[in-house]
Amino acid sequence: MMKVLNLHIKVLALLVFVCAYLGIPDTALAQTEALDKLVERANNTGIEQSVIEDLKARKEARGLSNEQFVNMIEPAVQLAENDLPANHVLQKALEGLSKGVPDARIVPYINRMANATRQAAGVVDPWMAKPEVKRVLGERKNSMPGQSMRNRLIESSSRAITQNIPPENINQLLTDIGNRSVLSKTNGANIISAMDIVSDLPMREQPELTRSFIVRALKGGFESGEFQKLPMALNMAQKRSQIPASNIMRGVGNQLNKGVSARDILKKLFDGKIGGGPPGDIPRGMEDNPGKGNRGNNAGNG
Repeated sequence: MMKVLNLHIKVLALLVFVCAYLGIPDTALAQTEALDKLVERANNTGIEQSVIEDLKARKEARGLSNEQFVNMIEPAVQLAENDLPANHVLQKALEGLSKGVPDARIVPYINRMANATRQAAGVVDPWMAKPEVKRVLGERKNSMPGQSMRNRLIESSSRAITQNIPPENINQLLTDIGNRSVLSKTNGANIISAMDIVSDLPMREQPELTRSFIVRALKGGFESGEFQKLPMALNMAQKRSQIPASNIMRGVGNQLNKGVSARDILKKLFDGKIGGGPPGDIPRGMEDNPGKGNRGNNAGNG
């Protein structure tokens, strides 16, 4: 009797093993396979392997599961597969991982960025295809190649859209910039730098003022490096002068109309001689109130 019982136990154990091996999926193995396939897809789209490796290293350091990691980078891979820029999305994921942001906040923000990137492409691609834009930028020296400029514009526009700036405002700004009177006085690199600071300006609250400000700056000779300094200079001017941001921007516009150089305007702003500036100190991105950006400070100063 005992021999029969032992035999039954052995048979049952064997059946459990076989069922586990053949019929019950191994969750960990399935997640590993999903990750391997995603990495392969990323490589096929041209996403740099080093970026993926950096992300994987951060993922390991944080102790995240393969499933959590897949959810984090899948949106970027899908963008790349649709011929859309994805590096800015991956960099945001890397930033979130590096700063210890919970994946429960990283993933929704990554999805927002991916959606914003698609919306930005819907604005940028038709603008880049306009004959006037192609012709004038093609004539300009130091203009960026078409595909590179297109991707950079999509990236910068998507950041603004992620900060709750309506795509319609981005579209109107590009339309204004697409005027030959503007294009003939600038180049692709300067336009990209101008678009990079849109989310630091009160575009949502005062779109007409912001569009006019950027257009005047482009026509007035602001170049890439000067645009990069402009938000900080405006902020410094506001802190020193306590003048509302809208008044400062109008003051800068008047200076541009009078032919004051970008270098002199920046110096005056840093010295507090032309008041105000748009950006505040609220970090944009994956904070407790994502998407708020600097709008609260702008709204109060406009």
